[in-house]
Amino acid sequence: MRLARRLSLLLGLLLPAQEALANDLPLTVAVVDAEGAPIPTAAVRHPDERDRHHVNARNGAWTASVLYLPDGTEIAFAPGLVLTLDVSAPGYQTQKVTYAMRKRRNRVTVTLAPIDAKLDLDEMEEPVIHMGRDVPLE
Repeated sequence: MRLARRLSLLLGLLLPAQEALANDLPLTVAVVDAEGAPIPTAAVRHPDERDRHHVNARNGAWTASVLYLPDGTEIAFAPGLVLTLDVSAPGYQTQKVTYAMRKRRNRVTVTLAPIDAKLDLDEMEEPVIHMGRDVPLE
């Protein structure tokens, strides 16, 4: 009798936890460059969050099932939830991604374009530096 009572109590504690885990769906965001190689320095961020989530340096992916906002609220990923995420990396253009959660297989691959920072030194003007005066003497 005691054993049956303990088992029912234990099951009563475990089942709600399993139901809560079943409601949280993982989302994986993989960040790659134009050739399909992972970008190990990429970060993923929800617009309402302060912190950025860094991707795995080996595969360029970030996986989560819940986000924690600065005001203490949680966003648990569930089917039908529409998420907007900012994906960025040094040397690449930031991309905003919108994704609607499904019941399973929630994976987004984001391809970041490099920043075109080519400088043509022939077209640059020489800077004028005034030393000690705002206006040059006439």
